[in-house]
Amino acid sequence: MEQAQTRKLRYEVFGPFPFRPSREATHRDALNAFWSDRDRDGTPEGIANAIGVYVWTVKQGAKRIPLNVGLTDKQGFKKRFEQKEITFLRFLRDEPDARFDVYLLALRSKTGRFRKPTDSQGIKANHWLETMLIGSAISVNPELRNKAKASYLKRAVVDGYLNDEVEQRSKAAKSFSKLFKA
Repeated sequence: MEQAQTRKLRYEVFGPFPFRPSREATHRDALNAFWSDRDRDGTPEGIANAIGVYVWTVKQGAKRIPLNVGLTDKQGFKKRFEQKEITFLRFLRDEPDARFDVYLLALRSKTGRFRKPTDSQGIKANHWLETMLIGSAISVNPELRNKAKASYLKRAVVDGYLNDEVEQRSKAAKSFSKLFKA
């Protein structure tokens, strides 16, 4: 019996792009400048209206850590970032001198174009990728700002893999940990 050919999903990563709001500019003004920079820096045309997953990061010394992971499938990145104004202003209130950057993981169609927003229930692959990246981000930054989809990832303890005490791992947990380099 021949297996059905499954289509590969492709997310193309763009960034990190700096986002530097000033105290004098509104969030919308800062976003307009951000998207204008994308038009000038060689980022492919149409990225603002593409859908996918995004990762906001902040610099801590020389290291960049994830701060928030999100998705968009019912509107493009540009409109989604406008909707996240309150969340972003909270980031700035907590860390007024932070240096923010964002990665855009744009979903490509089978013909290679950016996927467009959908009116449907959403794109399952975007939700899967967001959840997977939230899990990875929490392991790097336990203070990740995400609330949705992060509860189990923050509360669950899986010996040798997630939220456990490394020095208290059993022999089995140590072996299991090596499978995932956790």
